[in-house]
Parts: sequence; C-alpha cells; structure tokens
Amino acid sequence: MRQQRGRLMRAGVMIAALVMCVTPALAASDDDPAKTWREPGISKREHSTPWAQWLAATLFTAGCLVTAFKNPHRSHLD
Repeated sequence: MRQQRGRLMRAGVMIAALVMCVTPALAASDDDPAKTWREPGISKREHSTPWAQWLAATLFTAGCLVTAFKNPHRSHLD
C-alpha cells in the first residue's frame, strides 16, 4: 500500500511538472502577431523581428569568450 502511494505521488509530480512546462507554450501559441494590440501614434514603423540586435549580441558574446579564453602567454601582459 505504501509503495503504491509513493508511485502514485511520483507519477502525479511528473504529470504536474509536464503540464507546467507545456502550459506557457500553449498560451503563447494563441497569440496572433497580426492581432496584437499596439498603442496608436507611438510608432509609425512596421513590426519587425530583432535579428540585428541578436546578431550583434551573439558577435559580442563570441568576442568576449574568445578574449576570455585566450592563451595568457600570447597576451604580452608580463
């Protein structure tokens, strides 16, 4: 009886975790980008994806990582 209750509790926790992980994705999929509300008069520009910002951030991060892991003997800081 005690083992069965433990298995049932584990199964319940796993199902609850799965539902909690899937729920935000289901809620986000209902939003249609064409129907989202925008404040009128704030911006005349059309909605665009932020690909340039992501590219700049990726290049900056890669540059920081290359600099951070550079061989210290090649930096001539001695």
